Amino acid sequence: MASSYDFVVIGGGSAGYAAARTATQLGLRTAVVEGGEELGGLCILRGCMPSKTLLESASRFRTLRRAREFGLRAEKIGIEAKEIILRKRRLVGEFADYRVEQLESGPFDLIRGWAGFLDPHSIEVRKPDGSSLQITSKAFLIATGSRPTRLSVPGLEQIGYLGSDEVLESSTIPKSVIVLGGGATALEFASYYDGLGSEVTLIQRSSQVLKEFDADIA
Repeated sequence: MASSYDFVVIGGGSAGYAAARTATQLGLRTAVVEGGEELGGLCILRGCMPSKTLLESASRFRTLRRAREFGLRAEKIGIEAKEIILRKRRLVGEFADYRVEQLESGPFDLIRGWAGFLDPHSIEVRKPDGSSLQITSKAFLIATGSRPTRLSVPGLEQIGYLGSDEVLESSTIPKSVIVLGGGATALEFASYYDGLGSEVTLIQRSSQVLKEFDADIA
């Protein structure tokens, strides 16, 4: 492992891995610094992939509910929410294992630890065992992902609620649910619960859902 690089990526998710792979293909001495307990990144572990597995289950159940429209009979249909979550975990685990293999065997150095900048070309990495090392690089890419925002809505903490991370692990399908927000994540979970038969109410402050998008797309 070197202490000086051409290019260092902070974050080992999908964006970080793609950037590191491309940089090495261009001949740059590259390292990836990742401090999370699990390798894989937001998209695989808590974002795109797990949400899409839930949406697929909801989509198929929505089709079964509409069977009579197409002259079909699907009798005694039901939901096993725990099995939906187990399927999600299995698929995410397969993707995550493959990403771990890519990161650990890639043509770049993988450094486990939390990075902090010392100056524009130096970072200190605090490793899980308590030790630290300093790394210099000509350029850095910050690809640390995101985390859910906790809203300061009066009374929300007292009544309890689910964030996006909690929904991905919830094996309970509510009879009714309010979704706060109209962004992509909110619409995905609204669609998920609607597909499984929940009564969904979406509350959005802006004049349109997907406010960052063109109006016709929204």
